[in-house]
This record gives sequence, C-alpha cells and structure tokens, in this order.
Amino acid sequence: MKKLILAAACGFLSASLSAAEKSLSFTDAAFTAQINAAPAVADVKIPEAPKPARGRAGHYVQVSGYVTLNGNGFLSGTTGGYTSVTLNGWATFRDSSGQVTSNNSYISVPASMWIYPNQYVFQTVYPNVYAQFYNKGAPVGSTSMSGSISVNGWPSGNYVTLNGSGNLTGSIYVEDAP
Repeated sequence: MKKLILAAACGFLSASLSAAEKSLSFTDAAFTAQINAAPAVADVKIPEAPKPARGRAGHYVQVSGYVTLNGNGFLSGTTGGYTSVTLNGWATFRDSSGQVTSNNSYISVPASMWIYPNQYVFQTVYPNVYAQFYNKGAPVGSTSMSGSISVNGWPSGNYVTLNGSGNLTGSIYVEDAP
C-alpha cells in the first residue's frame, strides 16, 4: 500500500513539473526583461595593502675586550699527572667609539693538561662567552666573544697556579639612530 501511495505522489509531482516547464518560455520577452532589470553589481574597490614597515638601517660593529684569567689546580701525588684547572675572570667589551658596551661578563674556561713537578706549565685556552651589549644605554642584543688566551705558571707542592691574559673579540649588529 505504501508503495502505491509513493508511486502516485511521484507521478503527480512529475506531471506538475512537466506542465510548469511547458508554460515557461525562455525566449519570452518578459523573461529577458526580468533578467536585464536585475540590479547591476557595484564596482568593488579593494583597498591598497599597507606598505611594510621598513627597519632602520644599521651596521656591524667590532667589539673586543681585555681578559685576565687565573685559576688553581691540584696535583695528585709527588710525580704529577693529568690535572684540570678552571680559569676564571671578568671582562667588559666595547667598540672603538666606546658607545657600544657590554655588561661585566664572567668568563670560566676549563683547561686540562699533564703537569710534572718543577716543570713550567704553558697552555692555550679558547674562551667563548656571550655578552649582552648596549648602545648609549639602550639594549642592542647579545653576541659571542671568542679568542685564544695563553696561560702559564709553575707547580708548587701539590698545587699549580695558572695566569694569563689576552683579547676576546666579536661583532654585533647595531641599528643607526633615527
């Protein structure tokens, strides 16, 4: 029964669509007038994209500073041996104009070597430290300061004291003043 009702409804729908199609004429002048009478689309103006903000020009500045390192190490036994010494120091770095300066930076460098009693000790260490820089008091950023420093000394009893000094250098980008 349901199938019969559904078939009748579909047939009725199909017949009414066929009749509506026959009454519509796409060549009718009234239909063409209705299409032509549709409102025209207004010209849409797209706003111009904002220009990207330009960063200020700048340049790289060479910075350097003089570092003095010293440290003590323990010698095991009376015949000497392999020893590690931690060398420590402080440094302030600046450019040639003195306007770009760093904070006071702590430097700590391990040095390992064979040391024998009554033998002169000579070692080259390669510190690498990051320092925060300022340009006329305004923060600029941080950069790596590196170089080589020769340290030396004489063992005394079961201890050795090493000292040395040298320059560490680096470069940092600084924006020009507006």
